[in-house]
Amino acid sequence: MVFEIQEQVDLTPYNSFGVSQMAAYFADIQDPADLPQAREFAASKRLSVLVLGQGSNTLFINDYPGLVLYMNNRGREILPGAGMLRAAAGENWHELVMFCLQNSLYGIENLALIPGTVGAAPIQNIGAYGVELDQFFVELEAFDLKTGEIRHMSKADCEFAYRDSLFKQDPGQKLVVLSVTLQLAVEPVLELGYAGLKEALLGQEATPQRVFDAVCAIRSSKLPDPKRIGNAGSFFKNPVVSRAKLLSLRESYPELPAWDTGDADLVKLPAAWLLDQKGWKGKQRGGAAVHEDHALVLVNRGNASGEDVVLLAQDMSSSILQGFGIALQTEVRIV
Repeated sequence: MVFEIQEQVDLTPYNSFGVSQMAAYFADIQDPADLPQAREFAASKRLSVLVLGQGSNTLFINDYPGLVLYMNNRGREILPGAGMLRAAAGENWHELVMFCLQNSLYGIENLALIPGTVGAAPIQNIGAYGVELDQFFVELEAFDLKTGEIRHMSKADCEFAYRDSLFKQDPGQKLVVLSVTLQLAVEPVLELGYAGLKEALLGQEATPQRVFDAVCAIRSSKLPDPKRIGNAGSFFKNPVVSRAKLLSLRESYPELPAWDTGDADLVKLPAAWLLDQKGWKGKQRGGAAVHEDHALVLVNRGNASGEDVVLLAQDMSSSILQGFGIALQTEVRIV
């Protein structure tokens, strides 16, 4: 495919919320070798650059005045060395999880059905059902838009944290992920401790395939399909608070759930539970609404603008701050 930069491209197909905004310039990057040319084009016109995968964690509230790089490079390779795998940034994440199962590579079954691409996975440090990407991460390749160089980045370089990484901070926003290398297990390694998953497997012998199937069933029952109704999955992060804060809250809400974080002084609270206490399920603002079955999921009822979604999210955050003294943070990238 000949490399080209398109003008005035509708971004509706490139974000799972399905909101309609325009990109001034747009490049479909199927070959990373085209990135230097895209970089030169952006520099010549003094354009900002936005890197986009499948847009499953992005909300546009305005037209984008710069250059959108749609990372669409493909390829999966089992490397020498037990359990080593490299995948291109444009690969679909869920399809990679299935590929690993088919090739007896284990560990990421709990991350099944997370929407988005391989390249987005380290940016968000995706996680679900007791497993996070950084547990299996070895390195990634990235193109530096600032210098034009290819960088090889270790786990330490990426500065992973809960739903966070270097790539969400200023130093990392000029880096375009090209590929990710993972170290998986060649014998089953099962994580069954997360609420709901253990119950779903009750009475069955736990296997990687059954964990995969159970996770897919749970996610499908809780989260709406973006192909049917626009959404980006969980809109807010689960807040982390001090144990003292938890004890204070349990004086009024003794049933408040909490999870250990690995830090004796901190616990994680379920944002969905907090929102449920304030009755947010099903509430609507403009064309945006909170899903009837899951208070963490904001949806596009068909005609929502990005602004509708943001204003609804702000109202939700304000109610949690006023009611619990907790500031919710968004998982979704707002552009």
